[in-house]
Amino acid sequence: MSKVVHKGMGVHLKVADLAASREFYERMFDLEPVFGYGSKEFRESLPEAIPSIPNDGLPGAPEKYNGLVYEPTSECPFEIAEGHIAVPDQAVYDTPVQSPKISAMVRVESLVPLIVDKEIRPSFPVRHYYWGTIEMAIKDPDGFVLVFIAPFSEEELAELQKVVSIEQV
Repeated sequence: MSKVVHKGMGVHLKVADLAASREFYERMFDLEPVFGYGSKEFRESLPEAIPSIPNDGLPGAPEKYNGLVYEPTSECPFEIAEGHIAVPDQAVYDTPVQSPKISAMVRVESLVPLIVDKEIRPSFPVRHYYWGTIEMAIKDPDGFVLVFIAPFSEEELAELQKVVSIEQV
């Protein structure tokens, strides 16, 4: 029996308000879309650097619903969309995420740029874990929980303690 060869894993969020989610994720992560799809009007709003498929002169590709793909790393695509072929019930998109049953783990070099530069305030206590990480959780516009995980260092801890309290776990 052959074994599955993993090449990475990503997240595809179904969002209620694509513009609000786009602003949130692009501002917070400093991400730029690498691909977009949807209506002509939506694709006209995309950066010109996005390839056009098919070549109709507009970035991205035509689709029945609008969406964006980001690549924080090449092995970890991140997509937000207001539709999906596998989700026929459109009410899913308007329903806020009400359970933390699933969340995304986002590994970062430091939490400092998020808290200090971006002025993001965590939804839950920032924690220093004994296994060597400092972690912060926030919610996106749909209520999806994102857990940011940075490696512990004395410098990181000192910078963060200037602006937020840190729980020792």
